[in-house]
Amino acid sequence: MISELLHFGVPPQVLKFFAAEEPIFDFGDDAEYFTADCHRLPVTRNLWTAGDPLARQVVITYSAMEAIAFLTVKRSAYRNHQDLFFIAIGSRLRPEQLQWIRQNLKGRNFTLVFGNDLLGKLTDIKVAAGIRNKMLSICYQAGEVEIRLKARKIIFEAEKLSLHVFEEAFGIRTKVRTCKPACDLTFLNQLKNEKSSSYYA
Repeated sequence: MISELLHFGVPPQVLKFFAAEEPIFDFGDDAEYFTADCHRLPVTRNLWTAGDPLARQVVITYSAMEAIAFLTVKRSAYRNHQDLFFIAIGSRLRPEQLQWIRQNLKGRNFTLVFGNDLLGKLTDIKVAAGIRNKMLSICYQAGEVEIRLKARKIIFEAEKLSLHVFEEAFGIRTKVRTCKPACDLTFLNQLKNEKSSSYYA
């Protein structure tokens, strides 16, 4: 099964870091499964993790496969694997997950790797605010996003919203980074598309 990952260009050192002998990733109460034709994410209160829990650099994403794709695409920027800790939340963010991150990973440098779409950007905002213990509510309707934080309510144009725009509007600074692929929805899509392009070249 490791051939599935090698097929998409994941280098052996990345597979070794993630201890990925096969594309099945245990979340404790459920698992993530990946094949060339199917990618299933669990809905869970638990987290999948890889790397050193004491590392300074923490990367949070939806899936283990997105974590693997991210490190594959960005490996030149993250040469020191010993200083990396990856977390996957599954298909839906839960308050228990944010609480664990907030309690156990204080003082770390966070990078959020969610999709390059509205859902991914809203997840950026929810996770970054949750890490800094700022509880908010989000409502989407007719191309607009309403965000409430304490007594304040601000309405944003959905297509212009980002973590940075949110922070500026509310006058806060979470000090949490985001990273998105330039031309794809996810880093996993980028990896698949690059493999397809090289195959047909």
